[in-house]
Amino acid sequence: MNPVTLPAPAGPALLAISGGRDSVALLHMLVTAGHHQLILCHLNHGLRGRESGQDAVFIRRLARRYELPCEIAKADVAGMAKAQRISLEMAGRNARYDFLQRMAVKHEAARIYLAHHADDQAETILANLCRGTGIGGLKGMLAETSGGPVLCRPLLGMPRQEIEAYIETHGLDYREDSSNVSPAHRRNRLRHEVLPLLNQVYQREVAPLIVRLGRQAARDDGCLWEQAMEFVSAAGAIESDGSLRAGQELRSLHPAVLSRVLHHWLGYVLGLPGMDAVIMDAVLSMLHPGGPAKINLPENRHLRRKAGRMWVEGA
Repeated sequence: MNPVTLPAPAGPALLAISGGRDSVALLHMLVTAGHHQLILCHLNHGLRGRESGQDAVFIRRLARRYELPCEIAKADVAGMAKAQRISLEMAGRNARYDFLQRMAVKHEAARIYLAHHADDQAETILANLCRGTGIGGLKGMLAETSGGPVLCRPLLGMPRQEIEAYIETHGLDYREDSSNVSPAHRRNRLRHEVLPLLNQVYQREVAPLIVRLGRQAARDDGCLWEQAMEFVSAAGAIESDGSLRAGQELRSLHPAVLSRVLHHWLGYVLGLPGMDAVIMDAVLSMLHPGGPAKINLPENRHLRRKAGRMWVEGA
């Protein structure tokens, strides 16, 4: 069994818990390791009627058994998905994140534990690949995020079968989520159809190979971002008015580094939304010989280039 490295207990922390085997196993590991200031956080998505309510009852019982506080809330995920014209999966993810952020503030928690494991990571990377991601999406989920509250995924290197073995060894009760086998959810089809087919075609378990790709992508992406930030800092590329120096020094950067400098400037410094791969390719084209001097950006904005400067105008 792969060893799970848990941070040392340090003040209040949240555990996002569904009642399924993964989060129940993580709860047991954390408590066994001395994490006694956990707050169990459960969000009812309102999608499975009575079954969802029974999950909440199970969480309350778990909290009493471990003598831990719990926070349980309910969200109209279906209504959110319809109103925002997004998938149920995305709406559920957004609702959970918002709930956990509120609870972190309420309990002054610096860390949020999530029970994603290696198979979840493989599914995430494969899904990102099929959506046309770049190297950033091939990283999948991070074991720990920076900033606060920190999102911590200590099971990210542990395959599902090892979690099942842990549950059985320790005799832990958990809830089965009937929606996890529904073909209506794209994630479930990746789990139950696509990955087993890939295993059959290649006659081996492919999930560990996909997870390894994620680690390599994270390593390489981190190196490229480091070079990009070194350039921004050393060259003073961003002016005080928010414009970007677009002279030969910028143009001579390797495209992999250049794209990250531009993404940092537009997405993080200026805070512009929707900086996807299509838009970033158009931005890069402005620095090619004979490239356009103006392109459209989301929300009725425009990016312009003139006399060795680039700037954003509009809305």
